[in-house]
Amino acid sequence: MNFSFELSWALITGSVDQSAMAGISTALWAVFGWLVMIRTVIAFGVMALMIVSRWKVFKKAWLPGRGIFVPFYNIYLMFKLGGRSGRNVLWILIPPVLGVLMIINYFKIARRFWKHPAYGLGIRFLRFIFIPILAFDDSKYLGKKAVAKSVAKSVAKTPAKKVIKKKTPAKKVKLLKKK
Repeated sequence: MNFSFELSWALITGSVDQSAMAGISTALWAVFGWLVMIRTVIAFGVMALMIVSRWKVFKKAWLPGRGIFVPFYNIYLMFKLGGRSGRNVLWILIPPVLGVLMIINYFKIARRFWKHPAYGLGIRFLRFIFIPILAFDDSKYLGKKAVAKSVAKSVAKTPAKKVIKKKTPAKKVKLLKKK
Protein backbone atom coordinates (compact mmCIF):
# COMPACT_ATOMS: atom_id res chain seq x y z
CA MET A 1 0.00 0.00 0.00
CA ASN A 2 0.99 3.59 -0.50
CA PHE A 3 2.65 5.19 2.54
CA SER A 4 0.79 8.49 2.26
CA PHE A 5 -2.53 6.65 1.97
CA GLU A 6 -1.73 4.61 5.07
CA LEU A 7 -0.84 7.73 7.01
CA SER A 8 -3.93 9.67 5.94
CA TRP A 9 -6.17 6.64 6.71
CA ALA A 10 -4.51 6.27 10.10
CA LEU A 11 -5.10 9.95 10.87
CA ILE A 12 -8.75 9.73 9.82
CA THR A 13 -9.50 6.60 11.82
CA GLY A 14 -7.41 7.57 14.79
CA SER A 15 -5.20 4.50 14.73
CA VAL A 16 -1.79 6.02 14.11
CA ASP A 17 1.08 3.64 13.53
CA GLN A 18 4.01 4.71 15.73
CA SER A 19 6.65 3.57 13.25
CA ALA A 20 5.09 5.66 10.47
CA MET A 21 5.01 8.74 12.70
CA ALA A 22 8.61 8.18 13.76
CA GLY A 23 9.68 8.08 10.11
CA ILE A 24 7.82 11.27 9.32
CA SER A 25 9.19 13.15 12.30
CA THR A 26 12.72 12.04 11.44
CA ALA A 27 12.30 13.27 7.86
CA LEU A 28 10.85 16.59 9.02
CA TRP A 29 13.70 17.13 11.48
CA ALA A 30 16.22 16.36 8.75
CA VAL A 31 14.64 18.92 6.39
CA PHE A 32 14.46 21.47 9.19
CA GLY A 33 18.12 20.87 10.04
CA TRP A 34 19.20 21.38 6.43
CA LEU A 35 17.18 24.60 6.16
CA VAL A 36 18.74 25.96 9.36
CA MET A 37 22.21 25.03 8.14
CA ILE A 38 21.70 26.68 4.74
CA ARG A 39 20.31 29.81 6.38
CA THR A 40 23.27 29.97 8.76
CA VAL A 41 25.81 29.66 5.94
CA ILE A 42 24.07 32.43 3.97
CA ALA A 43 23.91 34.67 7.05
CA PHE A 44 27.62 34.22 7.78
CA GLY A 45 28.42 34.89 4.12
CA VAL A 46 26.46 38.14 4.14
CA MET A 47 28.09 39.17 7.44
CA ALA A 48 31.56 38.53 6.03
CA LEU A 49 30.71 40.49 2.88
CA MET A 50 29.45 43.43 4.95
CA ILE A 51 32.54 43.43 7.19
CA VAL A 52 34.90 43.46 4.20
CA SER A 53 32.77 46.06 2.37
CA ARG A 54 32.53 48.52 5.25
CA TRP A 55 36.24 48.08 5.94
CA LYS A 56 37.02 48.99 2.31
CA VAL A 57 34.64 51.98 2.36
CA PHE A 58 36.32 53.32 5.50
CA LYS A 59 39.74 52.77 3.93
CA LYS A 60 38.65 54.72 0.83
CA ALA A 61 37.82 57.62 3.12
CA TRP A 62 41.11 57.36 5.03
CA LEU A 63 39.35 56.22 8.20
CA PRO A 64 40.46 53.24 10.32
CA GLY A 65 38.81 50.09 8.99
CA ARG A 66 39.02 48.25 12.30
CA GLY A 67 36.52 50.78 13.67
CA ILE A 68 33.62 48.70 12.36
CA PHE A 69 34.12 46.27 15.24
CA VAL A 70 33.81 48.88 18.03
CA PRO A 71 30.11 49.43 18.87
CA PHE A 72 29.64 53.21 19.15
CA TYR A 73 32.82 54.16 17.34
CA ASN A 74 31.45 52.74 14.08
CA ILE A 75 28.50 55.14 14.21
CA TYR A 76 30.95 57.96 14.90
CA LEU A 77 32.95 56.89 11.83
CA MET A 78 29.79 56.81 9.71
CA PHE A 79 29.09 60.42 10.71
CA LYS A 80 32.70 61.29 9.87
CA LEU A 81 32.30 59.55 6.51
CA GLY A 82 29.36 61.82 5.75
CA GLY A 83 31.32 64.90 6.82
CA ARG A 84 29.36 65.59 9.98
CA SER A 85 30.92 66.36 13.32
CA GLY A 86 31.42 63.65 15.89
CA ARG A 87 29.04 65.38 18.28
CA ASN A 88 26.15 63.91 16.29
CA VAL A 89 26.88 60.59 18.00
CA LEU A 90 25.22 62.01 21.11
CA TRP A 91 21.90 61.71 19.27
CA ILE A 92 22.12 57.93 19.82
CA LEU A 93 20.19 58.57 23.01
CA ILE A 94 17.10 59.59 21.00
CA PRO A 95 16.52 56.79 18.44
CA PRO A 96 14.06 58.57 16.07
CA VAL A 97 16.38 61.55 15.76
CA LEU A 98 19.33 59.24 15.13
CA GLY A 99 17.37 57.49 12.36
CA VAL A 100 16.65 60.76 10.58
CA LEU A 101 20.24 61.94 11.02
CA MET A 102 21.56 58.67 9.59
CA ILE A 103 19.32 58.98 6.51
CA ILE A 104 20.63 62.52 5.96
CA ASN A 105 24.14 61.20 6.52
CA TYR A 106 23.63 58.47 3.90
CA PHE A 107 22.70 61.17 1.36
CA LYS A 108 25.92 62.99 2.24
CA ILE A 109 27.95 59.80 1.95
CA ALA A 110 26.49 59.20 -1.52
CA ARG A 111 27.41 62.76 -2.51
CA ARG A 112 30.97 62.33 -1.25
CA PHE A 113 31.40 59.24 -3.41
CA TRP A 114 29.95 61.01 -6.50
CA LYS A 115 26.74 58.97 -6.43
CA HIS A 116 23.17 60.04 -7.10
CA PRO A 117 21.22 61.13 -3.99
CA ALA A 118 18.91 58.14 -4.42
CA TYR A 119 21.96 56.00 -3.69
CA GLY A 120 21.69 57.26 -0.11
CA LEU A 121 18.22 55.70 0.15
CA GLY A 122 19.67 52.50 -1.27
CA ILE A 123 22.33 52.50 1.43
CA ARG A 124 19.65 52.96 4.07
CA PHE A 125 17.16 50.33 2.95
CA LEU A 126 19.26 47.81 0.98
CA ARG A 127 22.54 48.15 2.81
CA PHE A 128 23.74 44.62 1.98
CA ILE A 129 23.64 45.50 -1.75
CA PHE A 130 24.71 49.14 -1.90
CA ILE A 131 27.63 49.11 0.58
CA PRO A 132 29.47 46.34 -1.35
CA ILE A 133 28.86 48.23 -4.60
CA LEU A 134 30.32 51.34 -3.00
CA ALA A 135 33.28 49.37 -1.66
CA PHE A 136 34.23 47.48 -4.81
CA ASP A 137 33.56 50.03 -7.55
CA ASP A 138 36.14 52.58 -8.65
CA SER A 139 34.50 55.61 -7.03
CA LYS A 140 36.77 57.97 -5.14
CA TYR A 141 36.02 59.60 -1.82
CA LEU A 142 35.95 63.38 -1.76
CA GLY A 143 36.81 65.31 1.36
CA LYS A 144 34.83 68.29 2.58
CA LYS A 145 36.87 70.83 0.61
CA ALA A 146 36.66 68.79 -2.59
CA VAL A 147 32.87 68.59 -2.34
CA ALA A 148 32.68 72.36 -1.83
CA LYS A 149 34.93 72.94 -4.87
CA SER A 150 32.87 70.61 -7.05
CA VAL A 151 29.68 72.45 -6.06
CA ALA A 152 31.33 75.78 -6.82
CA LYS A 153 32.48 74.52 -10.24
CA SER A 154 29.01 73.26 -11.10
CA VAL A 155 27.51 76.62 -10.13
CA ALA A 156 30.08 78.43 -12.28
CA LYS A 157 29.14 76.31 -15.31
CA THR A 158 25.43 77.12 -15.16
CA PRO A 159 23.79 78.69 -18.21
CA ALA A 160 22.68 81.68 -16.12
CA LYS A 161 26.32 82.73 -15.77
CA LYS A 162 26.76 82.68 -19.56
CA VAL A 163 23.66 84.83 -20.06
CA ILE A 164 24.98 87.43 -17.61
CA LYS A 165 28.29 87.61 -19.47
CA LYS A 166 26.50 88.24 -22.78
CA LYS A 167 24.44 91.10 -21.37
CA THR A 168 27.36 92.98 -19.80
CA PRO A 169 28.81 95.79 -21.91
CA ALA A 170 32.23 95.22 -23.42
CA LYS A 171 33.78 98.08 -21.38
CA LYS A 172 32.82 96.47 -18.06
CA VAL A 173 34.19 93.10 -19.17
CA LYS A 174 37.53 94.72 -20.10
CA LEU A 175 37.68 96.49 -16.73
CA LEU A 176 36.95 93.25 -14.92
CA LYS A 177 39.67 91.43 -16.84
CA LYS A 178 42.29 94.09 -16.00
CA LYS A 179 41.69 93.74 -12.26
